[in-house]
Amino acid sequence: MPNAVPDEAASTRRTISTTPANTGRAARRTAELLRALADLQHANGGRAVLLREVATAAGLNRATACRYLRALIEAGMVRQPYPGKGAYTLNWRPPEGPAQGHPSPWMVARLTRLQGQTGQIALLFVPYLLSRQPLRLCTEIAWGTHEPVTHDDLDLAPLNADAPGLVMRAAMQERPHTRLLANVLRQIRETGYATGPAPVETHDFIAAPVMREKNVAGAVAVMPVRPLMQSARRRADCIKAVLETAGAMSGHLTGQTPTHGVA
Repeated sequence: MPNAVPDEAASTRRTISTTPANTGRAARRTAELLRALADLQHANGGRAVLLREVATAAGLNRATACRYLRALIEAGMVRQPYPGKGAYTLNWRPPEGPAQGHPSPWMVARLTRLQGQTGQIALLFVPYLLSRQPLRLCTEIAWGTHEPVTHDDLDLAPLNADAPGLVMRAAMQERPHTRLLANVLRQIRETGYATGPAPVETHDFIAAPVMREKNVAGAVAVMPVRPLMQSARRRADCIKAVLETAGAMSGHLTGQTPTHGVA
C-alpha cells in the first residue's frame, strides 16, 4: 500500500485502544497525528514540534494528543529529542509521494483489450488518499498505435481534477462541501460513468469506477481524441466499452471472474 506507516502502527493502535468501538477512531487519530507531525516538521525545517502545535494541527486537545504521542514513542515511531520538554519528532522518514502501483497481468490484459475495442488510449487509475489533498494515480496505460505523450497531470492529479478521479469519488459515497460538486457526483452515480477534458488538451476522458465488493479499487478510462466525442455513435460505443470493462474488472477483483488463459 503506498505511503503506508510501518508495522509498529498496529501495536500503537492496540496500545491506544483495544475496544472494537474505538478501533476506527483510534486509527484515524493516529494517522492524523502522524500526518500533522510530518507536515509541521517539513514546514519548519525539520525542527521538533511542540505539543500544542501538533495537537492543534491534528484537531485534538493536548491531553489526548499527549496520550497518543506517548503510545507512538513506545512503538518507536516518534521520539522526544529533548526529554521532558514537550517537543516531538518523527522517528521514521515518511514517504514523499505515492508509490507506483502494479496491476495484475489479468488487469493489464483487460485494459489492452479495451484499447483494441475502442481504438483509443486506455488507462487504469487508483485513488491515493493519504495526502492532504486526495489524488488519483495512473498505474497503467495501453497506448496501442497512439504516440505516447508525457504529461505530469496524466500521471498524478487531484481527485476532483477530471473524470477518472470524479468517478472514484462518486463511488465513495461521501458528502461533498458544495452543492455543485454534490450534483456532479450524484449524476455520475446515476449514469455509472463520467466524461470531461483530459490533461492532454486534444483529448477527453470517459471513465467508470472499478470496485472490489463495495470498496473503490480504482477507475478505468479511455482517452479519445476530442473530435471523436462529437459523434454520438462513437461516443456511445466508447461509453459502453468502458462500462463493460469496469464491470469485468470489478468482478475479477471481487473473485467472480475466471482468469484462465489471461496472464
